[in-house]
Amino acid sequence: MATIADLLGIVIVVYVLHQCFMFYRIRSKYRGTAFKVPTITTSTGWLIVISGEQLIEELRKAPSEVFSFNLVIVDRLQTEIVFGKHAHANEFQLGVVRSSLTRAFPSRFAEIRDEIVESCNQYLPNGNDWQALQLQANLIHIVCRTTNRLFVGLPLCRDPEYRKIQEDWTIHVMIAAQLTLMFPKPLKPIAALFLNKVESMTKKVEKFLGPIITDRIEKDAKYGPNWEGRPSDLISWLIDFAPPEHKNVEDITVRVMFINFAAIHTTTLILTNTLFDIAARTEYIEPLRMEMEEVIGNYGWTKEAMGRMWKLDSFMKESGRLSGVSNVAVERKALKDFTFSSGLTIPAGYTIAAASAGVHSDPVCHLETLDNIYIDVILPIGKAIYEDPLSFNGFRFSEMRQNGTNEYDPLRHQMVSLDSTYLIFGNGRHACPGRFFAVNEIKAMTAHILLNYDIKLPGDAREVPPGRWFAGNRIPDPKAEMIFRKRKVD
Repeated sequence: MATIADLLGIVIVVYVLHQCFMFYRIRSKYRGTAFKVPTITTSTGWLIVISGEQLIEELRKAPSEVFSFNLVIVDRLQTEIVFGKHAHANEFQLGVVRSSLTRAFPSRFAEIRDEIVESCNQYLPNGNDWQALQLQANLIHIVCRTTNRLFVGLPLCRDPEYRKIQEDWTIHVMIAAQLTLMFPKPLKPIAALFLNKVESMTKKVEKFLGPIITDRIEKDAKYGPNWEGRPSDLISWLIDFAPPEHKNVEDITVRVMFINFAAIHTTTLILTNTLFDIAARTEYIEPLRMEMEEVIGNYGWTKEAMGRMWKLDSFMKESGRLSGVSNVAVERKALKDFTFSSGLTIPAGYTIAAASAGVHSDPVCHLETLDNIYIDVILPIGKAIYEDPLSFNGFRFSEMRQNGTNEYDPLRHQMVSLDSTYLIFGNGRHACPGRFFAVNEIKAMTAHILLNYDIKLPGDAREVPPGRWFAGNRIPDPKAEMIFRKRKVD
């Protein structure tokens, strides 16, 4: 007798296969223009996908009153079900990420480094013998602790109950959104009864943050926002940016949770992909270590040092190019009809996206199904973007930075730079605002792990474990293992 989980798994596999074959069918007819595919992630049931630098650039430049990013999030994450009354809340936290957080982390790098060391000692093997562990499940603990060292500081970032709530919340949002997408619209209110946990989780987090937030707000009112000893952390930054009606415990707490979700989820995925790619290509380990040792020897464990690790930055960017987290990017929902210069018109209410998987792996990309079935899909791209695009070249982008003929090449080919040919962080005004912190945090974690551990895949495998796809999003296999041992340094 098949269980509900079995049936849901079959439905997901069929859906993923259907999406793959839809892309396959349109490979030649719509190259360089647009096509649409059926999907459960949009309100219309269709996703319009564009390709080619011209169309993607025009989408990037389109004003917010024409294309909405926020409504895409409402549809994809089913926020009205998953977040309840907070689904359409004021997003003042984005200003915090773009400014205060991004400016602050360089001066706090020593704390970030300290938390990476302590958390790796706890969650990664410390013996001389090889030991296997599920990579993603352990990395999320390291990412959560390190991220919250900056967000809320000691000792809270190490509190097991607080961290478990944040980690569970991150996982819950993704699972709840995916399950809600499977419900027909008339039944979604029923889904809310089982899947909306934001209120209960907020109350749990308030137990930890409530007294801190209350104390900060009271002292700000009494002494002003620059009183001596005021911590420079996410709580203070949120209070600084909050409109008066949102300067309360609940609203500040919810935004700490929202930022944690965004930071922990994406950072863990990119870090997991990076380490799997390194372990599958051990020839890169020594040149990466040599760069790390040289740079850290000259600049220490600092933000400046991370910026000088060109080879590591390149490897991470190449991993993101071929592994990625989604096969589309720059998703927007049309608020009114919009016509591109090519004559293509997007009707109001429809969602449009760029074919990032095609851009990153022109002209052929490999999509992996949950059954590990590989399907070659030729996506619509007007011209070749990358030389030998299906081959993994870990130093592709560092070579572009070193050998480029344009004075801006050293900046353009960094992982954090926005470009219509690299879309892992999106493009335009709604590109990921936390990418500067995330990329430097991942660099610091990867460098620490490579300098202190030997890593490899089970059976000395040379291929990365296949990822899992759902509704256009990719995650590494949560059960895939990596083998560690403490590195012996002469």
